[in-house]
Amino acid sequence: MYRIKCASVVVVLALLAAICPAQDKPAQDKKTTSPTAPQAKDIDPLAMRVLKAVSDPLENAKAFRFKALVSEEDLATDGQIVTFFHTVDVTVQRPDKIHLVLRGRGQRVDFYTANGQTTMWSPDTQLYTTLPAKSTIDEDVASLRAKGIDMPIGPFLRSDFYQLADKAALTAYVIGRVKIYDQDVHQLVFTAADADYQLWVTGGDTPRFVRSEIVNKKLDGKPRTTIQFLDWDFNPTLDPNEFTFSKTSDAHEITLLPTPGGK
Repeated sequence: MYRIKCASVVVVLALLAAICPAQDKPAQDKKTTSPTAPQAKDIDPLAMRVLKAVSDPLENAKAFRFKALVSEEDLATDGQIVTFFHTVDVTVQRPDKIHLVLRGRGQRVDFYTANGQTTMWSPDTQLYTTLPAKSTIDEDVASLRAKGIDMPIGPFLRSDFYQLADKAALTAYVIGRVKIYDQDVHQLVFTAADADYQLWVTGGDTPRFVRSEIVNKKLDGKPRTTIQFLDWDFNPTLDPNEFTFSKTSDAHEITLLPTPGGK
Protein backbone atom coordinates (compact mmCIF):
# COMPACT_ATOMS: atom_id res chain seq x y z
CA MET A 1 0.00 0.00 0.00
CA TYR A 2 1.33 3.41 -0.84
CA ARG A 3 0.58 7.02 -0.14
CA ILE A 4 1.80 10.08 -2.07
CA LYS A 5 1.15 13.77 -1.73
CA CYS A 6 1.08 16.84 -3.97
CA ALA A 7 -0.45 20.33 -3.97
CA SER A 8 -3.88 19.30 -5.23
CA VAL A 9 -6.30 17.35 -3.02
CA VAL A 10 -6.96 14.77 -5.73
CA VAL A 11 -6.41 14.83 -9.45
CA VAL A 12 -9.99 15.70 -10.30
CA LEU A 13 -9.96 18.71 -8.01
CA ALA A 14 -7.39 20.23 -10.33
CA LEU A 15 -10.45 21.09 -12.39
CA LEU A 16 -11.82 23.13 -9.52
CA ALA A 17 -8.54 24.97 -9.18
CA ALA A 18 -8.78 25.95 -12.81
CA ILE A 19 -12.42 27.03 -12.87
CA CYS A 20 -13.14 28.65 -9.53
CA PRO A 21 -11.33 31.02 -7.16
CA ALA A 22 -8.79 29.28 -4.98
CA GLN A 23 -9.49 29.16 -1.29
CA ASP A 24 -6.93 30.46 1.15
CA LYS A 25 -5.17 27.20 1.86
CA PRO A 26 -1.94 27.77 3.80
CA ALA A 27 0.72 25.49 2.49
CA GLN A 28 4.42 25.25 1.92
CA ASP A 29 6.69 23.48 -0.51
CA LYS A 30 6.95 19.83 0.31
CA LYS A 31 10.41 18.50 1.11
CA THR A 32 11.25 14.88 1.46
CA THR A 33 13.18 13.66 4.44
CA SER A 34 16.58 12.04 4.28
CA PRO A 35 16.58 8.33 3.45
CA THR A 36 16.92 5.97 6.39
CA ALA A 37 18.48 2.56 6.71
CA PRO A 38 16.33 -0.37 5.51
CA GLN A 39 14.03 -1.76 8.21
CA ALA A 40 13.94 -5.46 8.95
CA LYS A 41 10.60 -7.09 8.17
CA ASP A 42 8.34 -8.23 10.99
CA ILE A 43 5.16 -9.65 9.53
CA ASP A 44 2.41 -11.35 11.54
CA PRO A 45 0.89 -13.92 9.14
CA LEU A 46 -2.52 -13.40 10.76
CA ALA A 47 -2.47 -9.72 9.76
CA MET A 48 -1.81 -10.68 6.16
CA ARG A 49 -4.53 -13.37 6.20
CA VAL A 50 -7.07 -10.84 7.46
CA LEU A 51 -5.92 -8.35 4.84
CA LYS A 52 -6.20 -10.99 2.13
CA ALA A 53 -9.73 -11.90 3.23
CA VAL A 54 -10.95 -8.31 3.04
CA SER A 55 -9.06 -7.63 -0.22
CA ASP A 56 -10.42 -10.63 -2.12
CA PRO A 57 -13.98 -9.29 -2.61
CA LEU A 58 -12.54 -6.00 -3.85
CA GLU A 59 -10.11 -7.62 -6.26
CA ASN A 60 -12.55 -10.20 -7.59
CA ALA A 61 -15.50 -7.87 -8.14
CA LYS A 62 -16.31 -7.10 -11.77
CA ALA A 63 -18.13 -3.98 -10.58
CA PHE A 64 -18.60 -2.25 -7.24
CA ARG A 65 -19.67 0.93 -5.50
CA PHE A 66 -18.75 2.65 -2.26
CA LYS A 67 -18.66 6.09 -0.67
CA ALA A 68 -15.53 7.56 0.90
CA LEU A 69 -15.34 10.37 3.46
CA VAL A 70 -11.79 11.69 3.18
CA SER A 71 -9.85 14.02 5.45
CA GLU A 72 -6.32 15.13 4.54
CA GLU A 73 -3.81 17.04 6.61
CA ASP A 74 -1.49 19.64 5.16
CA LEU A 75 1.35 21.60 6.70
CA ALA A 76 0.84 25.38 6.83
CA THR A 77 3.71 27.82 6.41
CA ASP A 78 3.75 28.42 10.17
CA GLY A 79 4.12 24.69 10.84
CA GLN A 80 0.50 24.12 11.86
CA ILE A 81 -1.30 21.06 10.57
CA VAL A 82 -4.52 22.03 8.74
CA THR A 83 -7.20 19.48 7.76
CA PHE A 84 -9.25 19.50 4.55
CA PHE A 85 -12.26 17.34 3.73
CA HIS A 86 -13.98 15.92 0.66
CA THR A 87 -16.35 13.07 -0.18
CA VAL A 88 -16.21 10.67 -3.11
CA ASP A 89 -18.98 8.47 -4.51
CA VAL A 90 -17.22 5.67 -6.39
CA THR A 91 -18.54 3.37 -9.11
CA VAL A 92 -16.15 0.97 -10.86
CA GLN A 93 -16.55 -1.54 -13.65
CA ARG A 94 -13.43 -3.46 -14.55
CA PRO A 95 -11.24 -3.31 -16.45
CA ASP A 96 -11.36 0.35 -17.43
CA LYS A 97 -14.51 2.19 -16.29
CA ILE A 98 -14.72 4.62 -13.37
CA HIS A 99 -17.25 7.22 -12.28
CA LEU A 100 -16.30 9.37 -9.30
CA VAL A 101 -18.46 12.13 -7.85
CA LEU A 102 -16.33 14.42 -5.71
CA ARG A 103 -17.57 17.14 -3.44
CA GLY A 104 -14.94 19.47 -2.06
CA ARG A 105 -14.11 23.18 -2.09
CA GLY A 106 -17.83 23.84 -2.30
CA GLN A 107 -18.46 22.32 -5.74
CA ARG A 108 -19.16 18.98 -7.35
CA VAL A 109 -16.84 17.43 -9.91
CA ASP A 110 -17.64 14.27 -11.89
CA PHE A 111 -14.78 12.11 -13.11
CA TYR A 112 -15.58 9.69 -15.95
CA THR A 113 -13.08 7.19 -17.34
CA ALA A 114 -14.00 4.75 -20.11
CA ASN A 115 -12.84 3.66 -23.54
CA GLY A 116 -9.43 5.32 -23.32
CA GLN A 117 -10.67 8.75 -22.24
CA THR A 118 -11.10 10.60 -18.96
CA THR A 119 -13.52 13.51 -18.66
CA MET A 120 -13.67 15.88 -15.67
CA TRP A 121 -16.92 17.80 -15.47
CA SER A 122 -18.18 20.54 -13.16
CA PRO A 123 -21.98 20.65 -13.49
CA ASP A 124 -22.23 23.83 -11.40
CA THR A 125 -20.07 25.83 -13.81
CA GLN A 126 -20.79 23.80 -16.98
CA LEU A 127 -17.06 23.37 -17.66
CA TYR A 128 -15.26 20.18 -18.62
CA THR A 129 -11.92 18.86 -19.84
CA THR A 130 -10.84 15.58 -21.42
CA LEU A 131 -7.60 13.63 -21.09
CA PRO A 132 -6.33 10.34 -22.50
CA ALA A 133 -6.71 7.32 -20.21
CA LYS A 134 -4.91 4.01 -19.96
CA SER A 135 -6.45 0.69 -20.95
CA THR A 136 -7.06 -0.44 -17.35
CA ILE A 137 -7.87 1.13 -13.99
CA ASP A 138 -4.69 -0.33 -12.51
CA GLU A 139 -2.61 1.44 -15.15
CA ASP A 140 -4.48 4.72 -14.62
CA VAL A 141 -3.88 4.66 -10.86
CA ALA A 142 -0.22 3.71 -11.34
CA SER A 143 0.21 6.54 -13.85
CA LEU A 144 -1.22 9.09 -11.41
CA ARG A 145 1.10 7.85 -8.68
CA ALA A 146 4.11 8.07 -11.00
CA LYS A 147 3.23 11.70 -11.71
CA GLY A 148 3.07 12.51 -8.00
CA ILE A 149 -0.70 13.07 -8.06
CA ASP A 150 -2.52 12.45 -4.81
CA MET A 151 -5.49 10.08 -4.99
CA PRO A 152 -6.18 8.60 -1.54
CA ILE A 153 -8.75 6.08 -2.76
CA GLY A 154 -6.53 4.99 -5.67
CA PRO A 155 -5.21 1.74 -4.13
CA PHE A 156 -8.78 0.65 -3.34
CA LEU A 157 -9.71 0.87 -7.03
CA ARG A 158 -7.02 -1.56 -8.12
CA SER A 159 -7.38 -5.27 -8.81
CA ASP A 160 -4.03 -6.03 -7.12
CA PHE A 161 -4.52 -4.26 -3.78
CA TYR A 162 -3.27 -7.16 -1.67
CA GLN A 163 -0.21 -7.83 -3.82
CA LEU A 164 0.87 -4.20 -3.52
CA ALA A 165 0.34 -4.17 0.25
CA ASP A 166 2.14 -7.48 0.72
CA LYS A 167 5.14 -6.32 -1.29
CA ALA A 168 5.41 -2.97 0.48
CA ALA A 169 4.83 -4.13 4.07
CA LEU A 170 7.81 -3.97 6.42
CA THR A 171 5.74 -4.72 9.52
CA ALA A 172 2.23 -6.03 9.94
CA TYR A 173 0.41 -6.59 13.23
CA VAL A 174 -3.09 -7.36 14.50
CA ILE A 175 -4.18 -5.01 17.28
CA GLY A 176 -7.35 -7.01 17.86
CA ARG A 177 -11.10 -6.52 17.82
CA VAL A 178 -12.25 -3.01 18.63
CA LYS A 179 -15.34 -0.87 18.11
CA ILE A 180 -15.74 2.08 15.80
CA TYR A 181 -18.79 3.65 17.35
CA ASP A 182 -21.13 0.61 17.57
CA GLN A 183 -19.47 -1.48 14.87
CA ASP A 184 -17.19 -4.42 15.72
CA VAL A 185 -14.07 -4.36 13.56
CA HIS A 186 -10.57 -5.82 13.40
CA GLN A 187 -7.74 -3.29 13.67
CA LEU A 188 -4.57 -3.91 11.62
CA VAL A 189 -1.39 -1.82 11.61
CA PHE A 190 1.32 -1.77 8.94
CA THR A 191 4.49 0.08 8.07
CA ALA A 192 6.06 0.56 4.67
CA ALA A 193 9.11 2.51 3.52
CA ASP A 194 7.12 5.68 2.89
CA ALA A 195 4.11 5.36 5.19
CA ASP A 196 2.59 3.99 8.37
CA TYR A 197 -1.02 2.95 8.04
CA GLN A 198 -3.88 1.36 9.90
CA LEU A 199 -6.92 -0.49 8.62
CA TRP A 200 -10.19 -1.28 10.36
CA VAL A 201 -12.12 -4.08 8.67
CA THR A 202 -15.10 -6.30 9.31
CA GLY A 203 -14.80 -10.08 9.26
CA GLY A 204 -17.22 -12.93 8.79
CA ASP A 205 -18.79 -13.89 5.47
CA THR A 206 -18.76 -10.35 4.09
CA PRO A 207 -15.45 -8.71 5.08
CA ARG A 208 -15.25 -5.01 4.24
CA PHE A 209 -12.88 -2.08 4.64
CA VAL A 210 -14.37 0.32 7.19
CA ARG A 211 -11.63 2.86 7.76
CA SER A 212 -8.02 3.57 6.84
CA GLU A 213 -5.47 6.02 8.20
CA ILE A 214 -2.21 6.69 6.39
CA VAL A 215 0.71 8.73 7.74
CA ASN A 216 3.10 9.93 5.04
CA LYS A 217 6.58 9.65 6.54
CA LYS A 218 8.28 11.32 3.59
CA LEU A 219 6.56 14.70 3.95
CA ASP A 220 7.21 17.45 6.47
CA GLY A 221 4.89 17.16 9.45
CA LYS A 222 4.06 13.53 8.53
CA PRO A 223 0.52 14.44 7.40
CA ARG A 224 -2.30 11.98 7.94
CA THR A 225 -5.07 10.96 5.56
CA THR A 226 -8.19 9.26 6.88
CA ILE A 227 -10.79 7.48 4.75
CA GLN A 228 -14.11 6.28 6.12
CA PHE A 229 -15.76 3.74 3.80
CA LEU A 230 -19.54 3.50 3.54
CA ASP A 231 -22.15 1.58 1.53
CA TRP A 232 -20.03 -1.08 -0.13
CA ASP A 233 -21.91 -2.85 -2.95
CA PHE A 234 -20.15 -5.61 -4.89
CA ASN A 235 -23.19 -6.44 -7.02
CA PRO A 236 -24.49 -3.06 -8.17
CA THR A 237 -27.13 -2.51 -10.80
CA LEU A 238 -25.46 -0.11 -13.20
CA ASP A 239 -27.13 2.33 -15.54
CA PRO A 240 -25.82 1.86 -19.11
CA ASN A 241 -24.85 5.54 -19.07
CA GLU A 242 -23.10 5.43 -15.68
CA PHE A 243 -19.64 5.98 -17.19
CA THR A 244 -20.63 8.28 -20.02
CA PHE A 245 -20.28 12.05 -19.94
CA SER A 246 -23.36 13.65 -21.48
CA LYS A 247 -22.41 17.13 -22.61
CA THR A 248 -25.09 19.78 -22.14
CA SER A 249 -25.75 22.54 -24.67
CA ASP A 250 -24.21 25.06 -22.26
CA ALA A 251 -21.04 23.06 -21.56
CA HIS A 252 -17.68 24.64 -22.37
CA GLU A 253 -14.42 22.77 -22.76
CA ILE A 254 -11.33 24.09 -20.97
CA THR A 255 -7.66 23.19 -20.77
CA LEU A 256 -6.21 22.32 -17.39
CA LEU A 257 -3.40 24.43 -16.07
CA PRO A 258 -0.34 22.38 -15.09
CA THR A 259 0.12 21.89 -11.35
CA PRO A 260 3.27 23.40 -9.86
CA GLY A 261 6.10 20.92 -10.17
CA GLY A 262 3.87 18.52 -12.11
CA LYS A 263 4.92 16.50 -15.13
